[in-house]
Amino acid sequence: MRLDDFPIRLKLPLTIGIGLFLFAGVVLFHTLTLRQTILQYEHLLEHELKIQSTARAITIEVLQARRAEKDFMQRLDPSLLEKVDQRIQQADQAAREMQRLSIGSGVEEEVAARMVLLEHLDRYRTLMREIGSDWQAKGLTHRDGLQGVFNQAARALEEGMQRLDRGAGEESVSGLAAMVDYLSMRRMEKNYLLRQDEESATEVEKWATGLNERLRRALRSGKELERLENLLLEYRNAFRSLVTLDRALDEKMNRLRNEIRQVEPLAEEIDAMAARLATQGASDTRRNAEQTAQAIFLISLTTILLCGWLTLRMVRGLVRAISALSHFAREVANGNLDATTALTRGDEIGHLAEVMRAMVQRMRAIRLIADRLVVILALIGRGAIPEPLEVEFHGDFKKITDALNDLIARLSAIRQMAVSMDRISRGEIPEKLAGEYHGEFRRLHESMNVIIDKLREIGGLPTTVQ
Repeated sequence: MRLDDFPIRLKLPLTIGIGLFLFAGVVLFHTLTLRQTILQYEHLLEHELKIQSTARAITIEVLQARRAEKDFMQRLDPSLLEKVDQRIQQADQAAREMQRLSIGSGVEEEVAARMVLLEHLDRYRTLMREIGSDWQAKGLTHRDGLQGVFNQAARALEEGMQRLDRGAGEESVSGLAAMVDYLSMRRMEKNYLLRQDEESATEVEKWATGLNERLRRALRSGKELERLENLLLEYRNAFRSLVTLDRALDEKMNRLRNEIRQVEPLAEEIDAMAARLATQGASDTRRNAEQTAQAIFLISLTTILLCGWLTLRMVRGLVRAISALSHFAREVANGNLDATTALTRGDEIGHLAEVMRAMVQRMRAIRLIADRLVVILALIGRGAIPEPLEVEFHGDFKKITDALNDLIARLSAIRQMAVSMDRISRGEIPEKLAGEYHGEFRRLHESMNVIIDKLREIGGLPTTVQ
C-alpha cells in the first residue's frame, strides 16, 4: 500500500506516531545500552578492584609473614610460628584466587608464569616449620633443649675445674695451665654464642683438646682425671650438637632468605600486573563507552533522517497533489472543460480529484444540454421537431432533460396532426389522435378528433376527379 493511499487525517498522526515510536526506540536502546555499559563498568570495576586487592594481599601477607618471622627470631615465641604459617597460607590462597580471577582478562599466561610463587611460598612455609622445630630442639631458652644440655655440661665442667684450681703440689703448675686453657675455651665459646662463626667453634675444639692434654699432665691418673675427662667429653659433645644444629639452622635460614628473594619480586610483578590490568580495563571501558555513544548518535541521526524523509515525502506528495488539482481547477475555470487530471490517490485529495472530475463531467453534460437546447430551439424555429435526448442525468440536470423531452413529446402531437390533415386532404379518414395533452395542444387535439368524427359521419370528403 502506497503512502499516498493513506487518508490525510491518518498521515499526520501516523508520521508523529512513527516518529515517537522511533524516538522511544532510540531512548529505550540508549537506556538499555547505558544500563548495560554501567553494569559492565561496575562488574569490570569490581573485578579489577578484586584483582588489585588480591594482588596487594599477596604482598601484604608475605610482609606480615616476614614480620612474624623477625619477631620469632627475636623473641622465640612459638605462637609466632603459627602466625607465619597462617600468613603464608593466606598468601597462597590469594595467589590462587589471583590465578582464578585472571581467567578471561588476557593475562592468564603471565599470571600462570608467575605461579611458581606458590612453590616458593610452600618451601618457605616448610622451612619455617623446620626452623621452628630446630629452635625447639635447640631450646627456646637457655634451660631448654640442647642449650639446656650444653649449659648443664658447662656448669658441671666449671665445677670440676674449680676443684682442680684448689689443688696443690707439683701438679699445680699444670693445673694452672689447664685452667688457662679452660678459660680460653670458655671465652671462645662465648664468642661463638655471640657470633656463631666457624672460627670460634674451631677455637673451642682446639682449646678443648689442649685442655684435655693439660688435665692428663696435671692429674696423670685417678678418678678425678676420669671425672674431668668425662665432663669435658659431655661438654664437647653438647657443644658439637649445638654447633651442628646452628649450622643446620643457618643453612635453612639462607634457604629461607633465598625463597623470600624469589617471592618478593614475583609478588611485586603480580601487583604491577594487576595495576596494568586495571589501567587497561579503564581504557577498554572508555573505548566501549565512546563506541556506544557513537552508535547511539548514528541511530539517533538515522531516526531523525527517517522521520524527516517521511515528513518530506508526505509534504511533497500533498504539495504535488494540490498543485495538480489547482492547475486542473484553473483550466476548468478558464473554460477548458476538456481538461483532465491523472491524479490517483487513496486519501482525501484523491477523493477531491474524483469529485472534481465528476463535476467537470457534469459541466460537460450541461454544455451538451445547452448545445442540444440551442439545436432544438433552432429546429423548432424552422418547423422541424428534433429527437428526444437519451442522456441520463440526475438532480436538476434530469429535470431539464425531462422538460426538453416533454417539450419534444408535445411537439410530436403537431406531427401527428399534420399526418392526419394530410390523409384527410387525400380523402382518407385517419384514426383519432390518442394521448393526453394540455393547453393549446389539447384544444388542437380535441378539434382534430371532432373533425375526424364529423368526417366519419358524412362518409369522408368528396373526391375531386381531375
